[in-house]
Amino acid sequence: MERLLLCALMSVVHSCVRPPSPSHPNIVLLVVDDMGFGDVASYGHPTQEYTSIDRMAHEGTRFTQAYSADSLCSPSRSGFMTGRLPIRLGTIGGKRVFQPYDVGGLPKNETTMAEMLKQAGYVTGMVGKWHMGINAHNRTDGSHLPSKRGFDFVGLNLPFTNAWECDTTGWMTENLVHDWRRFLQERLQKDQKKTPFFFYFSFPQVHSTQFANPSFLGTSVRGLYGDSINEMSWAIGEVLDSLVKAGIAENTLVIFMSDHGPHAELCLNGGSTGGLKGGKSNSYEGGFRIPFIAWQPGTVKAGRVSHEVISSMDLYRTFRDLQNCPQQPKPQLHLDGTNILEELYGNSKEPPGYLGKRRPIFYYCNSNLMAIRIGDYKIHYKTTPIFLNDTVDPNLSYFCPNGKPRADWYVSCNCPDEHLTTHDPPLVFDLVKDPYERYALEESDFVKEMRAQGAKIVKEHRKTLVPVPIQMGHFNKNVVPCCDPPACRCDKVTRRAQV
Repeated sequence: MERLLLCALMSVVHSCVRPPSPSHPNIVLLVVDDMGFGDVASYGHPTQEYTSIDRMAHEGTRFTQAYSADSLCSPSRSGFMTGRLPIRLGTIGGKRVFQPYDVGGLPKNETTMAEMLKQAGYVTGMVGKWHMGINAHNRTDGSHLPSKRGFDFVGLNLPFTNAWECDTTGWMTENLVHDWRRFLQERLQKDQKKTPFFFYFSFPQVHSTQFANPSFLGTSVRGLYGDSINEMSWAIGEVLDSLVKAGIAENTLVIFMSDHGPHAELCLNGGSTGGLKGGKSNSYEGGFRIPFIAWQPGTVKAGRVSHEVISSMDLYRTFRDLQNCPQQPKPQLHLDGTNILEELYGNSKEPPGYLGKRRPIFYYCNSNLMAIRIGDYKIHYKTTPIFLNDTVDPNLSYFCPNGKPRADWYVSCNCPDEHLTTHDPPLVFDLVKDPYERYALEESDFVKEMRAQGAKIVKEHRKTLVPVPIQMGHFNKNVVPCCDPPACRCDKVTRRAQV
């Protein structure tokens, strides 16, 4: 009996392995760190130079109402990697992002995008930032790293972030590109025509601390922040060009997006929301609305702009449904995303606004449900303060003179009750007419109906939440990866990759 079951499972897996084709394309996911909705030319920035990101928008489809799973790194990334809200995963609490001394990580009972696609027959790879946990037991076990979460190939990897100036040599971006080329070359030499691949290119840009190779310094009128965008965009151009040169661009779906909004409190070292209110860590549009572009020559319509409401969590379900493969033998978990393939390709026959009405967007801060979007309307239940950088503090003088103290921002981003304002009745905004959230709608029967509709959706949503262990905030100094314990002050100098 066991042998028959094993054979049956093997036949299922084998049936899911398909060559790259329009229905089973290669997939490349390009994710930028802390980039704001208005940080590039195609999203309205007045001075940022035209880059390969804008080329993607010109040759593909640009989305104006795309949302992240959260407004901070770790919960956002765990959200799109699993298609589930962070509150369902337990990737909340602590300092709201995984620290090097956290013993938690993305839970093992969750299926990552890479694990799902690998089971569907894809070869998987990644380079760059991870930030979903590192070690669980000691300094070297790597229990939560990408090699343990479905990735066959892991190149240059940043388990945490570049906030601590991991690489001061200027070669990081070039080395990331080098590892992408290694992966692609191996696929082309082996069985690219037989087996599709999924590659996750996770950029350290444009998170502080900013950096750029000397060849990109001074290339932007925006200063170092713009230089960083230009270098990162160069890398994106290298990815696109390598796909074209290999003759596989038409069979490769490329998605570009940010993990969430910009760290506005860092002023010139932060980024632009394009006028949207708020930014990283809060529940206003500036924290959750992100640039999002789809590119696949001959399949994704060129030069198209979509105003449909989509979420980064939609990618998991979209990629899953694209394969038409049975799911892994795990209990069926609630997915918060929906299939947006027809919208990515521009083939949907649905009326405008259908995706926003199909499922709401939930704005969480830790376990606090701050707001919800239903169609064109957003209901704020709670809000956090927005720091306007109007007090003097030497801790932020490096980033912006007269900046708000960093300590205040970090306390606020953890959503303690004393920093939250509860709105009773909740505030209602029309995000089509007022995307900047300046004017709450005046009291009316329609506003009351929206509140009632929101309350019903929230009630049903909460019924789907299952208590899970909180993954963040369990600290142990013995798990910190460090080349010189206990000081951990060493500087790992990287060298230019040999091509």
